[in-house]
Amino acid sequence: MSFPPIRQAQAETILRIVARGECCGIFGLSNTGKSPLLRALPASENLALYSQYAGAPGMLVYIDCNRVVELSATGFYEIVVRSLLEVLEVEEAPAATSLEAPRPETEAAAAQAAELLHHLHEQHNRITSASAFQASLAFNSVISECCRQLRQDLVLLFDEFDELYTALEGRTLLNLRALKDNFTHRLVYITATVRPLSESRTPGEEEFAELFAAHTLPLGLLSLPDAERVIENLGGANLGQEATKTILRLSGGHFGLLGALTQAARRSPHAERITSDANARAECLKIWNQLRAEDQAALTTLVTEADDGLPPHDRDRLRAFGLVSETGEIFSELFANFVRRQSAMPAQAAVGVLVDEDAGEVWVDGSKVTILTDLEYRLMRLLYQRLDRLTTKDMIVEAVWGGAYLDKVDDARIEKLVSRLRAKVEPDPARPRYLLTQRGRGYKLSSRPVESKLEEGEA
Repeated sequence: MSFPPIRQAQAETILRIVARGECCGIFGLSNTGKSPLLRALPASENLALYSQYAGAPGMLVYIDCNRVVELSATGFYEIVVRSLLEVLEVEEAPAATSLEAPRPETEAAAAQAAELLHHLHEQHNRITSASAFQASLAFNSVISECCRQLRQDLVLLFDEFDELYTALEGRTLLNLRALKDNFTHRLVYITATVRPLSESRTPGEEEFAELFAAHTLPLGLLSLPDAERVIENLGGANLGQEATKTILRLSGGHFGLLGALTQAARRSPHAERITSDANARAECLKIWNQLRAEDQAALTTLVTEADDGLPPHDRDRLRAFGLVSETGEIFSELFANFVRRQSAMPAQAAVGVLVDEDAGEVWVDGSKVTILTDLEYRLMRLLYQRLDRLTTKDMIVEAVWGGAYLDKVDDARIEKLVSRLRAKVEPDPARPRYLLTQRGRGYKLSSRPVESKLEEGEA
C-alpha cells in the first residue's frame, strides 16, 4: 500500500530552485523530517517534475553522510562516488535484462553507460587507496565525466551534512564550489543541516555557503494534512477520532513527536497514556538538547512571560526552527509543559557524571550537558554503562556506528568523536577529570573526578 508524499509543496519548491541550476539548503532540528524529504526527491514523480521545470532530465543522487567511514575529504569523496555508483548501477540493470532487440542508438547509449561505470569504479578505487591529493583528482574526474556524459543534470543531495561539513577543510569546500562554477546548471547541490551553512564556518570560509545564500529554507512544522498522513503511514489509521485529535494537538506538527505519540496511541489510545508517554518526553528532551543556550532562554521567557518579554529576533529564530507557531505560541502544549519543568528544575548538586537513559539527560557535577549529537550521546551512554571499566575502540565502533563498521571506522574518527564529547563534558578538555584515555587500549569514564593531567598524543 502506498501513501501520498508529505511536504510535497516544499519538495516542489526545492525542485523549482534546483531546476534553475541554483543550489538549495534546508535546515531544521533533527527528527523534523529532513531525511524523508530528501529521500523522496529522487522518486519518479519528482524526477518528472524536475524535467518539466528544467526542460531537461535530471539525476538526483541521495547521499547519506552518516555512511561516511572517515570524517575527511577522502571519506567525503568516497561516499559521493559510492552513492553515484549505486544509482547508476540500478539504472543500468533494467537495460541489461531487457528482452527487446537493442537498437543502434540504445546500443551506443549502453556502451557509453558501461564505459562511465567502469571509469567511476576505477576512480573509486583510487579514492580509497591513493593519497588525499590523488583522491581529490579522482573525485573531480568522476564529477566532470558525469556532467559531460550523463545527458542530464546532476543534483547531489547531501543529507545529515552537519558533522561532515564542519570537519571538511576549506580547500575541499572550495573544490566543490569550483566544480559548481565550472559546470553551472549541470551540477547542483542540496544540503540538509540543523542550522544554515553560514552559521557553521568561520569568517573567510564562506565561499561554499554563498552558493546557498539565496535559497536557505527552514523546514518548519508539518501542515495538518501532512501530519494526518504521517499518522496514517505509521499505522494509526484506525486509532479513532479522539486519539488522532490528541496526537495532532500534542505534536503541533512536529515530525518526531508525531511518531512517538502515534506509537504511544497504538499501545493505548487513552489521552492520559498518550500525554505521559516516555518516548514523547524523550523526544521533547531531544529537541531541547539541540538548542543553543540563547534559544533555551528564549523559550523559557516565552512560557514564563508570554510574548511580552521576547524580542522579535528571538521569536523569528524560534519560528524558523518550527518551535513557535505563526500565532507566537510554542508549537506544542506538550513541549511547552516540558520547557516549564526545565525552567523550574533545581540545579543538581551531585559530584560526578550521571546519564539518565530514560530522559536522555547527561549531567556533570550538577550541570546538565545540553547539546550532544546522536553519536556523542551513544558514546556517552556506552561509557556510562561501563563506568570505571575499560571500553575498547571495537566496543565503541559497534555501539556507536554498528557492527558493520568494525573494519571501516578508523582510530582517528573515534578519537575525534571522543575529543568532541570531552569538549562538552570536561571544564578543561586538555586535562580531563572523567573521560580518560587508556593509552593503546581504549577509554574509561570515571565515576569520580581524578587529578587532572595533560592529555598527550590522543584526544
